[in-house]
Amino acid sequence: MTQRALSLGSWLVLLTVLIGLPRITLDMHLPALPAMADYFQASDSQLQLTLTLYTLGSAISLLVSGPLTDRFGRRPVLLAGLALYGLATLACALSDSLAVLITARLFQALGGCCTTVIGRVIVRDHFDRNEQARLLGLISMAMAVSPMAAPVVGSLLLPWFGWRGLFLLLGVIGALLYGAVYRRLPETRPAHVAATPPGNLLGLYGQLLRDRYFLRYALAIGCVYSTYFPFISESSALLQRGFGLSATAYALVFAATISGYMLGANLFRRLVLRFEADRLISAAIALNVAGSVLLAVTTSAWAQQWLAIVLPMVVIMVSVGLVIPACQLSVLQPYGAIAGTASGLFFFIQMFLTAISSGITGWLSDGTSQPLLIMTGVASILLVATWMTLHPKQSGRAQAPSHEVPSRTRV
Repeated sequence: MTQRALSLGSWLVLLTVLIGLPRITLDMHLPALPAMADYFQASDSQLQLTLTLYTLGSAISLLVSGPLTDRFGRRPVLLAGLALYGLATLACALSDSLAVLITARLFQALGGCCTTVIGRVIVRDHFDRNEQARLLGLISMAMAVSPMAAPVVGSLLLPWFGWRGLFLLLGVIGALLYGAVYRRLPETRPAHVAATPPGNLLGLYGQLLRDRYFLRYALAIGCVYSTYFPFISESSALLQRGFGLSATAYALVFAATISGYMLGANLFRRLVLRFEADRLISAAIALNVAGSVLLAVTTSAWAQQWLAIVLPMVVIMVSVGLVIPACQLSVLQPYGAIAGTASGLFFFIQMFLTAISSGITGWLSDGTSQPLLIMTGVASILLVATWMTLHPKQSGRAQAPSHEVPSRTRV
């Protein structure tokens, strides 16, 4: 099948939707969680299992899809993942028990979350470093819209179509994305990238896990993601049941909170060509700690005000918007020959830590803001400890394994 060359704008749109699909899937049904708990006659903490299992499935998908995309190419793995995503999303829409829904959410993540790895590996395949920085900044800004818009769309559609209709809409999005990839996306795996034999995969993982350069960014992004994922887990029930917000009001408050991520991503895009990524990450970590301290102070002083939770979370989200694209840009540069494998392990660590955070948050959940406060604070402390402990003795490029493949196709 002959494919027309994509313009830069088309690349941006397609990659943004691919990379953003897991977040849209995660966020669109958040306003419906209390209604789903009522439908299945389950507790709010039981419904949080749909988030925990989704993040666990995401972690597994990220770990598996990286090596698969190095071995078989970007397109076939992407198409297979999107097909599984579509089937699992339909199963979510038709589920008649909480157990079926939770299982379907696991498979939904197993299929759909491969787009996170493959989309960013395609950026690594097809663009030089400066173009990668620019494109990742633009994608991060555009992706910030999805967690802002998805809950609002979900809350507006919920009264008309119910929670099942939200999953049907996600299925339609997945089907359209499958068609776009099939018709327009070329294979971008460089010809000189040799498929990794399965027997060498554990050795590669071991090498990466012993590398301070790789671990520093992988653990940093996992910890910073875990500073705000408790808000995602707890906010729907906490703000709607605890503070009496409607589904639409909750979605708007959630969107306003996530806007901090867009601000951080925009700052990254503007500053990355003037400052080294590590300097931006260090500054963002300081901001993250300040937000966590502010969260502890405001929730203690104004426990009955939802703004005491939301305003500090905006500060934390700005730091997240800076750290995530900076880590993504830095971590894959030395690993051109094993970009898919390295990317898969990188994002697996991120989502595995997030799944642990989500599980503990759900276990602690008691209808108050305390679980959110505790888990955000712990993750922020671990973020600082990781970044300081794994500080390389030399420059990151000198510390990295010798997988550099400098020649890349330019647009």
